[in-house]
Amino acid sequence: MVQSLQKFKLKSLWNRFRAVGACCLMALTLGLTGCEAQRTQGVSIHLSTWGSAQEVTVLKGLIREFERENPAIHVSLLHIPENYYQKLHILVAGDMAPDVIFTNSISFPIYASQGIFRDLRPYLASRQKADGLSSGVFYPSALKAFTWKTASGKEILGALPRDISDVVIFYNRDLFRKAHVPEPQAGWTWQQFVDTAQQLTLDENNDGDPDQFGFSFYSTPPLFWLPFVWSAGGSLFSPDLKQMTIDRPAATKGIQFYADLRNTWHVAPKKVESGGVTMSQLFMQQKLAMMANGRWSVPVLREQAKFHWDVAPFPVGPSGKSRVGIDASGYAISARSKHPQESFELIQFLLSRKAIEKVTESGLIVPARMDVAESGLFLSPGQAPQHGRVFLDVIPGGVPTQSPPRWNELAEELGLALEPVWDGKQKATDTMKAAQPRLQHLLEVSP
Repeated sequence: MVQSLQKFKLKSLWNRFRAVGACCLMALTLGLTGCEAQRTQGVSIHLSTWGSAQEVTVLKGLIREFERENPAIHVSLLHIPENYYQKLHILVAGDMAPDVIFTNSISFPIYASQGIFRDLRPYLASRQKADGLSSGVFYPSALKAFTWKTASGKEILGALPRDISDVVIFYNRDLFRKAHVPEPQAGWTWQQFVDTAQQLTLDENNDGDPDQFGFSFYSTPPLFWLPFVWSAGGSLFSPDLKQMTIDRPAATKGIQFYADLRNTWHVAPKKVESGGVTMSQLFMQQKLAMMANGRWSVPVLREQAKFHWDVAPFPVGPSGKSRVGIDASGYAISARSKHPQESFELIQFLLSRKAIEKVTESGLIVPARMDVAESGLFLSPGQAPQHGRVFLDVIPGGVPTQSPPRWNELAEELGLALEPVWDGKQKATDTMKAAQPRLQHLLEVSP
């Protein structure tokens, strides 16, 4: 996928889609929703996004409000609920990139490295409005996730963040109370975490197969196991993203600890034990006492969980810290947009406090605006989770997204290499040592 963007020509991708490319482009263009795709007066700009029906409903309402306040600017919404980046590639290849592009910080480097996004700092500096939109209203980690250094050494801000994604530990308070196990507290250690998970892993009918597991296990994506690497003092890459460091002792210690949850302490389900059911489903069925997950799980749990639940930070590792990844989603402007000023007006509106408050009401996101995140609207006193501030507390010590342009290929290769470790057939040290040359090669090859 990353190779398809090489030198912005995207020849290999276009060849792959040429049999259906014209139809896809037409379908995407005709699929513009919200307002009319073309207007006879004023400026028309296009906004692409993914998202649930609930998110899109909120976004459409915001767009209508924006158009009322800015009658000379018309917005066409392109909602792409599936295969978002594949379809975005096609639009870029056909020189039909939307003016405003919703993106996440993981895929952001693929586009930023090819000069597809404008630097937003000049717009941010010159167009601040009364609602106080400036870099200072956002969590620094979220801004850092959208910062990119070009080949010439210039640092750009390629997008402005709407929300933050971080991973915490969700736990079933009823299962803890039933087992007379103290609930997790900030500062708990790896050993306390393992002890807790062991007490909550139960084989109630003594058939040798646990009926309840202490903790979740995800082989992919890496965001679920990387907190153990970071909390052990390890990393995936060097700070300049030029060297793979996943084979170093601290990193492999974190990987091995995670694998041992399944294979040594037996507190996390193996593939055959989960029976094809997702970790979230096991948690909802009360067959899983704790799971790693993000804020996106909150609305469903609030609506459907038939038990009391809460959240806690990841345990403190050998580094003396508890560290999780800080990803972000936000809005960028295409470098080829013919209406960058109007596009920034839209972004400024969508990231205003009143707009972010409307998106936050769903419970789905951690706002990237600090003023909304610290408000009662997000913290929601009286609603689960009781300790919702945990989502904010982990941000200062978190690790902003580190994604090189070839991240998709690296993640796939890393996942394949780690399969025998997750299955208990190999040790992390040996596996990462063997995989290092291939991973390093992928890191060094230009996109």
